[in-house]
Amino acid sequence: MRFLNYLLVAATAVNGLLFEIKTDHNSKGPVPVVPTTEGSKKRTSEFQHPGLWHSHEDLEAMRKNSLGGVEPWASAYSRFSNDSYSLATYKMQGPHSVVSRGSISNYTSFANDARAAYQNAIMWYITQDQAHWDRSTTILDAWGTNLTNIIGTDRSLLVGINGVVLANAAEIMRWEGGWVEQGASWKGGSGFSIQLYWLFARQSIIIGQANYGVASIMGLLNFAVYLDDVALYNYALYAYKNDLCAGLTANFDQSTGQGAEAGRDQTHVQDGLQWLSMASRVVKNQGYDLFSLDKNLLFKASEYAAKYNLNGTVPYDASFYRCEAVLVNGPWANISAENRYIGYQNGKTNPACWGITYYEGLSRGLDVPWTKRAKDLYDASVEAQTSPVDFLSWADLLFATKAKSNQ
Repeated sequence: MRFLNYLLVAATAVNGLLFEIKTDHNSKGPVPVVPTTEGSKKRTSEFQHPGLWHSHEDLEAMRKNSLGGVEPWASAYSRFSNDSYSLATYKMQGPHSVVSRGSISNYTSFANDARAAYQNAIMWYITQDQAHWDRSTTILDAWGTNLTNIIGTDRSLLVGINGVVLANAAEIMRWEGGWVEQGASWKGGSGFSIQLYWLFARQSIIIGQANYGVASIMGLLNFAVYLDDVALYNYALYAYKNDLCAGLTANFDQSTGQGAEAGRDQTHVQDGLQWLSMASRVVKNQGYDLFSLDKNLLFKASEYAAKYNLNGTVPYDASFYRCEAVLVNGPWANISAENRYIGYQNGKTNPACWGITYYEGLSRGLDVPWTKRAKDLYDASVEAQTSPVDFLSWADLLFATKAKSNQ
């Protein structure tokens, strides 16, 4: 169900009852009331915290195995702890009052600071070192009290891709570290939670096409859990399942796992796979399984993309392509070989989408051989980097589910 369709009426009938659209005169857009779907929330008390990328149990496994010398956590932690973004001495690059992604961009300082806040939050949980607590929360408070606007044609990508990193740092520090926001005031519109509500969540409500839409869905799920916002969460969950241009089945063909942008280039295919997996991770920690949706479609998509990017032969259906493909020179008669590689190549990197699907598949007893090969290749390329461009490449620390001897 597309967002614009929601705007055709001021209310919608669901199960014979009339539900009004939830609106606010200051909001970036209405939060549509959607049909109840499996996994929906009914009240704020149903949210689990911490419950974005990492539950309390996830964090405990990370800490105990890293410090206990258990692989793969221990080796990954050794590299992670030495990364510049993981250091308590990281020098903050912001904050700025306005950040932009588009023809005029200055968002890298925000992206880097968000990453440092998150990695220091992980470091704090593992080490309990106050210096890491201070570094993470100082970044959260600085951006939360100074950022006033997010602009640019690609702001939905900025909000979804980088905003979720900051939200995950805040979730850990708030629920595990006892962090209380500094300078928070709803009257003055200041504080991390206020900015998360108005500048991040509200700018994600209009769900675009393909990866633009996926970034918004991913963002909304993270923001909604942090804010305990039932309407936002249910809206994003419904969109993940049903949006005809940005949902799971809009992005990956149910019969083969082919990506809707496979004819465009392979980076965008891997982006979509990564972001849908990260969205699924949040929902999993909220007690519902999206990874197995549509007969394990995410795993099928991972296998398809991994096989092709490892120079294997895959079927290609030119009639399966993304909405508004004309905007990016589509539709495409053939599968694209552009950016057909795993990990790093010529100073560039493709998304680290393999680790999370590999470990999720492993925990379920699923056979994902191409995904495992892709992860191994990505990991090998990351080990040669001083600081990986995509921090999610540390899946052996962040998402591992079993000790190495059992893999």
